Amino acid sequence: MKIIMGADSSGFALKNAIKKDLLKKGYEIKDMDPDSPVLFPEAAKAVAEGVQSKEYERGIAICGTGMGVSIICNKHRGVYAALCESLYQAKRAKTVNNTNVLCMGGFIIGNEMGIEMANAWLEAEHMLGLAPEMAKMVEKEYDQLVEFEKTVYPNEGD
Repeated sequence: MKIIMGADSSGFALKNAIKKDLLKKGYEIKDMDPDSPVLFPEAAKAVAEGVQSKEYERGIAICGTGMGVSIICNKHRGVYAALCESLYQAKRAKTVNNTNVLCMGGFIIGNEMGIEMANAWLEAEHMLGLAPEMAKMVEKEYDQLVEFEKTVYPNEGD
């Protein structure tokens, strides 16, 4: 799986810890800022555009609280970013909401927890383990979201 990552100075250490773990597990990582952090809008934009282009299957964006990168990532059509602060949220972000960008806060999440959250999110599968009636509802809502995006971003290709 190809993953794109980016962080500002507040999330740089967390990003590097997660990256080191994911590389050991065989993930292909594109680090937008391997040597020094960038401003959070730059990190978020790079991650979102990498996922939006479909060059990368998933992205991880980190700033101080995770809020800034989450807001910016979600401004891109086809990018579904979730700000997560727990292992449970990270798993559910993929299982229920089919997110393709995980956002975290370096002020909030310690390195070990961030590593666990990233792994749980990457290993989760959309709708796996949901009750049939819940899966049907989630699938319908996701399809409606994709259709709604076409009205919000009418000039972008389908």
